Amino acid sequence: MNKLVYNGRFAEYKDELLRLRRHFHEYPELGLKEVETSAFIRQYLEELGYEITPVAPTGLIASHPSQRKKEKLVVLRAEMDALPIQEQTGLPYASKNQGCMHACGHDGILATALVMAKIVAGEGEAFPVRVRFLFEPAEEIGEGAKRMLAAGALENADAFLMFHYAVDGTLGMAVHEGQASAMINGMDIHVRGKSSHWCEASRGIDSIYGAALVVQAFHDLNRSYKGKGRCLVGIGTIHGGEYPNIISDHVVLRGNIRACHEEDYIELKSRIEKSLAEIQEKTGTKIEMVFPKEPVLAFANDPELTDIAVKAGKKVFHDRFRLEGEDELFLSGDNAYRYFKETKGLFTVFLAAIPGENHPLHHPEFQLDEEILPYSLEALYEIIRGINV
Repeated sequence: MNKLVYNGRFAEYKDELLRLRRHFHEYPELGLKEVETSAFIRQYLEELGYEITPVAPTGLIASHPSQRKKEKLVVLRAEMDALPIQEQTGLPYASKNQGCMHACGHDGILATALVMAKIVAGEGEAFPVRVRFLFEPAEEIGEGAKRMLAAGALENADAFLMFHYAVDGTLGMAVHEGQASAMINGMDIHVRGKSSHWCEASRGIDSIYGAALVVQAFHDLNRSYKGKGRCLVGIGTIHGGEYPNIISDHVVLRGNIRACHEEDYIELKSRIEKSLAEIQEKTGTKIEMVFPKEPVLAFANDPELTDIAVKAGKKVFHDRFRLEGEDELFLSGDNAYRYFKETKGLFTVFLAAIPGENHPLHHPEFQLDEEILPYSLEALYEIIRGINV
């Protein structure tokens, strides 16, 4: 496909979208530490006349007084936090904060939400629904949504909207019909052995060897298990050992389980436990798997909201809009499942891969095609207005 250049109804906001996105990209902050990000957003919104409810430590809930009489209330979420990644893009607006990067598109989400807030404020009473904006901290570490909900984020809400930018396709829009996320959880696996000098290896129990078998077991499980839907297990970090001439007595592996269906999640967890017991028996190690948090649950798009999104997507993106099923489901999760438990919700994905680039989310060279920003702004505008029909 040829590259599109936006010339739609919100073309006048393109420069502002770019300015805002690049500002947030240049000054990323980690979860629950988004102090400067929060202050910037608050000032921007207050200059537009928004009333702000702070959510400790950095979250914000914003509503415009001109909309108080509107019957329908739509809640739009924007995530604020970045990732502990050292950026390697070489962009002129690359992160100035060492070891911190917006590598998940939250910078674009913030920019789009702020300009949407500007449009809503500008239309005032003429805008057909009331819009409450949530600027959520700590989404990446799963701490934001519960804080926002405790502060009344969804009080009297008729619909909840969230959106992400993805790079699995060039400029376009996708909405899942039905289930829109996976069930996931992170685990810590402790492999404990017995320390000894390597010259007396028979007196030790090698925890690193046990850990290596754990990694192999995860890879074998991914190859052999055929579930109801997409699923996988993986190890992200491994730490152990102190000196090269001493048998390590403790290794910690941190990983995750991801599954479209809860039954696959449960079965994978059971098979991991069985494999760990076998490795323990084989190596003489003691192996313990713990889950520091409750699992992130899957959520599904509301059918009525999906229909509205389909109409908006086709209007703005034409043949670049996709209505997707479970086969196209990302194995990603989001603490937004907490919102979906409270009211009907919609998750929309805007595709923003740069042609020729193939760096995924959470990669130090991750980049977005910024041309997506005004398109996504217009699509969200159409969705929000459509909820009043």
